[in-house]
Amino acid sequence: MKKTNSTNVSQLQEAVSSIDIQKMLLARAKDAVLATALELLEQDMTRLCGARFERKHDGDLCHRGGSEMTSLLLDGAKHSIRRPRARNGSEEIELPSLGKLRDRDLLDHQMLSRMVRGVSTRNYEGVINGFAEKTGISKSSVSRAFKRASKKDLDAINGADLTEHKFVGILIDGTGFGDETVVVAVGITDDSVKIPVGLVSGDTENASIVKDLLTSIIGRGFTLAADRILAVLDGGKALRSAVKALWGDAVVIQRCWIHKLRNIKDYIPQTNHGQLWRRMKKMMGLNSQAAAEHEFKSLADWLSTISHDAEKSLHEAGPELLTVHSLGLTGSFRSSLASTNLIESLIGVVKNKTRNVKNWNYHPRTKSKVPRDKALRWMATAIQSHREKMRRVRGGKEQVHILIQKLNKIDSMKKAA
Repeated sequence: MKKTNSTNVSQLQEAVSSIDIQKMLLARAKDAVLATALELLEQDMTRLCGARFERKHDGDLCHRGGSEMTSLLLDGAKHSIRRPRARNGSEEIELPSLGKLRDRDLLDHQMLSRMVRGVSTRNYEGVINGFAEKTGISKSSVSRAFKRASKKDLDAINGADLTEHKFVGILIDGTGFGDETVVVAVGITDDSVKIPVGLVSGDTENASIVKDLLTSIIGRGFTLAADRILAVLDGGKALRSAVKALWGDAVVIQRCWIHKLRNIKDYIPQTNHGQLWRRMKKMMGLNSQAAAEHEFKSLADWLSTISHDAEKSLHEAGPELLTVHSLGLTGSFRSSLASTNLIESLIGVVKNKTRNVKNWNYHPRTKSKVPRDKALRWMATAIQSHREKMRRVRGGKEQVHILIQKLNKIDSMKKAA
C-alpha cells in the first residue's frame, strides 16, 4: 500500500482556507442535490415509458423523446439541468416531478421569507443560500414573486373564515405608510387568543372606511361570545361612530388611556408631564372602580388648576376611560385591555420588518404612483410572519370568563345603579 506523504497533506491543509473548504463542500452538495432531482425525473420516465432498453409490451406506454435544458428552483435560486422528455405520439407529456421542482409558489415563499427579513430586491442575490454563483432571477422577478406572495397574505387576513372563533373584544388602530394610513383590527377570542381579523387602507377619521372593514369582518363569521363586545379604541370619533353604527348598544368602549395621556400633554407645560403620567398610571392601576373614579375626579381637579382645555380633554373620555374597571378586570388582563398597546406592539413589529422600504408613495425611478395596496400587502406579510410568536393576552386564561359574565350582566348592572 502506498504511504501518504504527511508533508504534502500538511501543505494542503495550510493552502486551503476554511472558506475554500466550505465552497468545495457546497459544490459537492449542489451536485448531490441536482443528481437527486435527475433521479426523481428518471423515476417519472420509468413509470411513463418503462425501463431503458426494455421491450415495450403495453401499447399505452409513452416513449423517450431525447432531452433538453431546463431550470429548477432550489432555495430561491435557479439551477440549470438537462432533463429527459417523454412523448406520446406527437404530444409531449409533462413529468410530475418537474412541475414541483419549478413550482412558482415555492419561489414566492422563498422570496417572501427573505424580503420580510429586510432584504431588498437589489441585494437579493447576495444573501441567497443556494449553490449557484448567480441566482438567475432578476430583480423584477423577485418583486413580482413578492407581490404574489404578499397578496396571498393579505387575502389570508381579509378573507379568513372566523366562524370557528367566539370574540370577547376587538382592538382597532391605524398607522401611516407614506401618504397612506392602514387601519388594522385585532380580535380577542374567548380563550384570550389575539387574531388579526382585517386590514384596510384609509383614514381612521373616515367612519365609512372603518365601517366597511367591520362589515366585512362580520360577513366572515365574526361572532360574539357574550351579549356585548368590548372595543378598545384610540379615541377617534370615526372609530367610535363605526362600532356604534354596527353594534349599537351591544358594544362597550374602552378608551385607550395612553392616547388620552398624549392628548392631555399637549395642553399642559412639560414640567407637569411627569406628574400627569404618575397620576394616570395610578388611576389605571387601582382595582376598585370607586377608587379609580375618585382618582379621576382628583386628576380633573388638578388639571383645572393648570389648563381648562386639559381638564376638558379628560372629561371628554369620561367613564369610557374606566370601562375595564367597571367590568371587574384586574391585574395584567385589565392592563392589556386598558389601552391599544396590544395592537401598537404588533404595528411596531410591522414597522421593524418594513424599515428598509423607502418608497411608499412614488417609484424611485419612474416616479409613478405606487399602487395603493403596497402598504396593505407589506403589513399583511409582516403580520403573518409574526403570527406564530403572538401570545395569548396576559391574564386572560384566569379572567376571560369574568369578562364574559360582566358583558352579559351589563343591563342588570345599569338597573342596579
